[in-house]
Amino acid sequence: MRNRIASSVLVAAIICVGAGFAPHAMGQTENPTGQAQLVVTVKAKKSRPVQPVQQSDIAVKLNNRPVDTVGWKPLKGPDASLQLIFFIDEGVRSYWSLQIPDLKKFIDVLPPSTAVAVAYMDNGRAVMAQTLTTDHALAAKSLRMTNEIPGISGSPYFCLSDLAKNYWHSPRKTRRVVFMVTNGEDPYYRSMDMQDPYVAAAIQDAQKAGLLVYSIYFRNRDAGGPNSFSTLIGQSYLLRVANETGGEFYSMALMSPISFTPYLKQFKESLNHQYLLTVAAGRTGWQQVSVKAKIPDVQLAAPKEIYVDKNE
Repeated sequence: MRNRIASSVLVAAIICVGAGFAPHAMGQTENPTGQAQLVVTVKAKKSRPVQPVQQSDIAVKLNNRPVDTVGWKPLKGPDASLQLIFFIDEGVRSYWSLQIPDLKKFIDVLPPSTAVAVAYMDNGRAVMAQTLTTDHALAAKSLRMTNEIPGISGSPYFCLSDLAKNYWHSPRKTRRVVFMVTNGEDPYYRSMDMQDPYVAAAIQDAQKAGLLVYSIYFRNRDAGGPNSFSTLIGQSYLLRVANETGGEFYSMALMSPISFTPYLKQFKESLNHQYLLTVAAGRTGWQQVSVKAKIPDVQLAAPKEIYVDKNE
């Protein structure tokens, strides 16, 4: 437990060191429709039940300026449409396959409207084993053992950028979620700090595509040991990607999890408490975002930046 707490503190410290990245150049023009949309996840503080949040309970800023909230819709029932891609690093150790039965069970009970795909990280690309489909049994069949070849995935951040740019063909207003299984280490950036340009590029690509990126840490064949600094850096990168896209990062300290079950439960809870937020954007281009709750014991997770285009 002491090691887990120390690791968490150090990860948080590294994230803080890397927080000084310059924002994107805005290059903004007037937005004819005047609106932007993003997905917000409601979380409870102190392990309390998640309570419903009303539109009047939130405060939103774009580029540090308060904006009007136009819509706040719970993504449930007929509005629960979701596109979900499980994205597995080909380099993770083959015993990850022990988690496949639990993942199949998770996919099987997803709502019928959820489209599921499975992709693998291979040489810097997203290789689709199964494209988005509402046939959950078909999607589950494409889960398999990894190749476990050291370095085969290239950088997970090259792969995430490729996925964000090339595999989402429906309107961006559809809720889009990626669940990555990887160690998060980037072999193309070895400076052991939070200035990795490929991580920053992957975040920007995910934000532009409207992706919420979730991930779970799993050791790679060529990764450092459980107490290595490279492992900690990889986890810190995954945490940063999750924080800046509105997703979540899961890990069992610095080790591969024994079971995905408790993390999949948290993931399902997150999906079940998401809202579609519509705000008065006023301009196109990159917009820094802040979404805060006005009520106690509630925390909101949302992308730190969004890209508003003229077709929003």
